Amino acid sequence: MNEESTSQTPTNDPATETPTPPPAYAAAPPAPPATPGKGMAITALILGIVALLGVAIPVLNVLSAILAVVGLILGIIALTKATSKGLPLSGVIVSGLALLLSLVFIVVYVAGFTNAVNDVRDDTSIIDGEQTEAEPEAPEAPAESEQGTRDNPAPLGTTIEITEFGEPIYELTMGPATLEANAAVLEANMFNEPPAAGFQYALVPVTVTYVGTETGTPWIDLSIQFVSAAGTTHTEGDTLSVAPSPTLLDINELFPGGSGTGNVVIQIPTDNAAGGTWSVSTLFGDPFFFTAE
Repeated sequence: MNEESTSQTPTNDPATETPTPPPAYAAAPPAPPATPGKGMAITALILGIVALLGVAIPVLNVLSAILAVVGLILGIIALTKATSKGLPLSGVIVSGLALLLSLVFIVVYVAGFTNAVNDVRDDTSIIDGEQTEAEPEAPEAPAESEQGTRDNPAPLGTTIEITEFGEPIYELTMGPATLEANAAVLEANMFNEPPAAGFQYALVPVTVTYVGTETGTPWIDLSIQFVSAAGTTHTEGDTLSVAPSPTLLDINELFPGGSGTGNVVIQIPTDNAAGGTWSVSTLFGDPFFFTAE
């Protein structure tokens, strides 16, 4: 009998098989270092932006002021910690601006509310515990308007003192004016266009001296307008025309005692141009009026 050769097939016995070691993994890269103060800087900027949205809304501007104070504090702290000053500085500037505007509007609204309450009290009187309407007073003869109003404008060449919040900031002299300055304006700049139909260019020089305690820039601090005889208001911004040099825009920042003279050109209605008035005012001040010529 022939012997049959047999082959043995290896078997995989879990008990005898050598375990395969797990694959090696590379170590995770180190986390980037945290930027000091970045979170506070972002928070300060967000608080400042949110506060700006409510500065002009009564009552809500009180909350805006609080948010602005918090943002300002966080921004200052972030400035002391951060290596990059851009973001913290933005937060400080925006929060500071929001705080300033909030306080200004709060003061304006409180003053207006107080005046309204006083007016209501003045209109009533109390007799024997009952509130009755006060008897109307006999009309007085109309007094002459104070010089500098639209009804009684000051003559050109008059030097006036301009104040803001009760403090003097400029001494200003306006004039003499040229109510028909079309030729001079068109010659001043090749890009100046002729006035619109029914209008003409009026030119007036303005001399200012800064008398405040810090510094001032006249073309930013002052608003110069022309009020026509019909009661319409006209400003330099109505056209893109450039006044003959020197212009008011040429007067840079002034320190106490500094002065300068610059021309202002405004497109005004031709009809009864001499019956209009020039006016000058600050952002929060009442306008002062001069004669047209």
